[in-house]
Amino acid sequence: MKEIFQLPDTLPVFYESNSSEKVLVEFNGRDVLYIIGTVDVSVLEGKIETWGYTMTVDTPKTVLYSIGLRGLIPIKSADGQKAVVVLEKSIQTSKWKTFMNKYVPDYNMFDINGSRLTPPKLLLELEKQLGCWFDLSKTPMSNPRLVIDEQWQGFCDELLNRSIDLEPIRVLIAGYRDSGKSTMMCYFINKLLIKFDRILVLDLDIGQSEFFIPRCISAFVIDKPLLGPNFTHLMQPLKSYFFESNNVINNIPLYNEIVEKIVNDIKTNDLEKMPCFINTMGFVYGAGLQILYNLISKIKPSDVVQLKFNDSQDLNLHSEIINDNTKSSLSYNLWYFTSTVKNKLAKAPYFQHVDKPNRENLLIVSYFSKCLETTDIYFNDVVPYRINIQNINIHIKDVNKLTQDESLDIINANVVALCVDNHTSLCECVGFGVVRAVNKSTGDIYITTPVTSDILKHVNQFRLGKVDLPYTFYTEGTQNPKYVCVRQDSVLNENVYRQHKVML
Repeated sequence: MKEIFQLPDTLPVFYESNSSEKVLVEFNGRDVLYIIGTVDVSVLEGKIETWGYTMTVDTPKTVLYSIGLRGLIPIKSADGQKAVVVLEKSIQTSKWKTFMNKYVPDYNMFDINGSRLTPPKLLLELEKQLGCWFDLSKTPMSNPRLVIDEQWQGFCDELLNRSIDLEPIRVLIAGYRDSGKSTMMCYFINKLLIKFDRILVLDLDIGQSEFFIPRCISAFVIDKPLLGPNFTHLMQPLKSYFFESNNVINNIPLYNEIVEKIVNDIKTNDLEKMPCFINTMGFVYGAGLQILYNLISKIKPSDVVQLKFNDSQDLNLHSEIINDNTKSSLSYNLWYFTSTVKNKLAKAPYFQHVDKPNRENLLIVSYFSKCLETTDIYFNDVVPYRINIQNINIHIKDVNKLTQDESLDIINANVVALCVDNHTSLCECVGFGVVRAVNKSTGDIYITTPVTSDILKHVNQFRLGKVDLPYTFYTEGTQNPKYVCVRQDSVLNENVYRQHKVML
C-alpha cells in the first residue's frame, strides 16, 4: 500500500487499499476524523472510539450514519495509541437508502453536499471510492458536528466505576426542547456498552421518540451502538403504551398513569440489574415542570442530569424541592451539563435546518421500510396481513357509535396503532400498521406492518391516532394504492384472489 496524504496536527494518515471501495486510516494521539455520509467501519489494529462507542479488532463491522441531521460523528483512537481502521463503502443499506429517498423526496438525508474545505486530489479519489466526504475544516461549515463534553466523559467514567449490585443505575435526563437530550443519552449508552451487554431505556417523550413512532410511552432494551439519527436505530419496544396525541396537555392524568404502569412493568430482577436511562420531554415550564416533578417522584432515579444552554435555565431539580412538591423522600445525585448544540465546534453556520414534518416523515418511512422483503421495491409490493373486523375492535378517538362500514371507511389507507386491549384505561401498543384496503362486503381488513406474527397474534384492537402517512405512500409504486390481487383483471371490488398473510 502507498501512503496517500497526511494532514497535520489532528488528522489521521490515509492509505490506499487494494480494494476499490475500501480506505485504510491510521489514527495516532489526538487525531480525529469527521465523515459526511454513511460508511462501514471495522478495526484492524488497536481500538477506536466513535461517539462514545469503543471498537476493537473483535468488534463486528459497524455502520456509521454520519449525516448532518443530528451531527457528524467523530472517529478517534480510544486510548491515544495507534489504531488502524478500514472504512468501506456501505452496500448493506443501499436498498434502504433508495426506499428512504423515494418516500421522503423533500429531504435527501444521504445527499452529500454543502460548503467545506476541498481536500487534495488524492483524497477526493478516496472519497469517491467510499461514496462519502471527509470533513477537514477546523470548525463546521455546512454540517453540525457531535462534540463530546469533558463533563460527559467524567460522568460516564463515574457510572462505569459503580457497582450496580449495590445500587441500580437509573439516570433521568431533563432539559429544554432541542437542547440535545437524546443525543447526549445516545453517547451515554454507547459509552456504557463497553461494560454492560444490555441497557434499558424509558422513552417518555411522546412528541419525539428515539426508537419508535411518536405518541407512545415506551421501554426498550439496547444491545447495539447508536451511531446515527433516531430513524437509523428504530426497534421493537419491550413495552409501549399508546397516548394517541403528541400534546401531553390533552390528558395529563393518562400520561401520569402510563408512566406509573411502565415503571411497574420494569420491576423485574433482570431489568433492574441493567443500567437505565430515562428520556423526558422538552416541555419543562408551567404544567410541564410539574409533570417532570411527578416523573422524578415515580421513577426514583439514582441520578438526575439537567442539560441547559445557560445558567438561567436551572430547573431547580434538587431532591429537596421534589420531595416538598410531591411528598416524597428521594435522594439522588444532581448533575448540570451545558448543551453543546450551540458550541462553536458543533454548530454549522451554513446548515440548512430540517423542519419537524420532514423529521417525522423520516421516522415513519424508516419504520415501515422494515416491512420490505427481499424482492420488494415499493411499499405496495409488500404482502399484507388479512383480518376480519369481527375479530378486531376498532377504536377511533372521540367517536363512540359507528356502523361497521363507517369504521372501515375511516381507517382505510391510514396508520393505526396495533394494540392489546386488556379492558383497562391503558392501551398497550406493539407497533403500527397501514390499512392497505378494506372489503366492506366481507369485513376483511388488509394491513401491512413490520410487527412479527408471533406478536401480532396478541393484537385485538386497532386505534386510529394522529399519525400521518407521507403522501408518497399513496403515489409511489402501483397506480392504485389500495391492495389488489397479484393477477388482476379489474380494480373493482370483485371476487378476485388476493395474496395475503393471515393475522389471526
